[in-house]
Amino acid sequence: MNILNKLIAGFLILCSGCAAMAQTVKQIEVAGDEPYVDHVALVPGSTDMDLLVKIAFNEPENSLTVSLISYRRLFVFQSDVRYSHVVRWHKLKPEKLPYVVESDELARYKLSKPLRKSFSSPRRKHVFKRWIDYEGLQPQPAEYRMVNDYIEQTFDILYKEAPVSVTLGDLLVMSEELTPKKKKYDLFFQVSMDRKYEITIRRDPCFGKEEALQAAAARTESVRAGFRSFEQKFADESSMNTPAGAKIFNEVKELLVAQFPRVDETSPCPDIQQNIDLYNSYVDSIRNMQSRYVMEVEAKADVLGLSADAILNLARKIDNHVNRWLLTSDPAEKKDLAAACREIIGSVRSHLGGSPEISGSQAAALAVFYRAEAYFRKTCVKE
Repeated sequence: MNILNKLIAGFLILCSGCAAMAQTVKQIEVAGDEPYVDHVALVPGSTDMDLLVKIAFNEPENSLTVSLISYRRLFVFQSDVRYSHVVRWHKLKPEKLPYVVESDELARYKLSKPLRKSFSSPRRKHVFKRWIDYEGLQPQPAEYRMVNDYIEQTFDILYKEAPVSVTLGDLLVMSEELTPKKKKYDLFFQVSMDRKYEITIRRDPCFGKEEALQAAAARTESVRAGFRSFEQKFADESSMNTPAGAKIFNEVKELLVAQFPRVDETSPCPDIQQNIDLYNSYVDSIRNMQSRYVMEVEAKADVLGLSADAILNLARKIDNHVNRWLLTSDPAEKKDLAAACREIIGSVRSHLGGSPEISGSQAAALAVFYRAEAYFRKTCVKE
């Protein structure tokens, strides 16, 4: 151990006396793409003794990995070990450890004098604490080494909803002196971290739901195609604007309503829920559709040319179109929906221009219609 390392070791031991920390408890959150990283100053004012604690969640493997990263070489005990069982003549003996650990046969691991003096008497009874304890986790098999650039352990997560925590214990820091004939490592600093992380795991609500998402998307595409075909056939063909056409309209409508029932369920997966909402929007649009013949018959019964019920129905159509406009990402469909809203608004405005007299029920219905129009202009019209 060179003079500089001896001075550093002596200073660290005097400052920290084996660096026992008061327990720190942290509530943290991790996700598949968001590991948690904690910066720990083992010795205040000594940045080369800083430590990074990294906790990462792997959702496909349902595992959690805890890593300790430092500028220094690190060593930890995998179980509680008494000093007298593993230390001989101030040297830590790898072969005395109660588990298999990888070590170079030429390497020697000496506990520095300041470190030895920091242990309470009698020194032989001192217990080195294992570096990590855990709850709700099962450690995966790993190979252990005496000299580590970093410490890492991966755990299987036992239960999705059970509490998960890890508590960090003893950590030792070493310096090295390497020559062609010997490999000497000086264990000059120990810290009892006593640091607990209570971990919330934020899982992807869409993970593993690929088939459900495909089914929801296919269901939405099916109702979209049915609605468009229904709307186009009865909107464009004048032959359907007859009593016979109204009968055919209602028969087709009943078939579509039976084929596409509402989906009264929710999903934690946003993509699936968006498809459910869009599907139900189309279902509502189908149920609210009326044949042109029926609408014109109703319109003739009122001074304005549109009955109160017909006005309310048109207001609902605008609301449905706007809701679908919000849910779809198809630019062509957005354009069609906005055009349909403008056509409805223009039709009502033209009726108003030719019929100044309106009834009380029509006035109430128009108030609802104007709110639907304002909703459309605020949401869909980009000035």
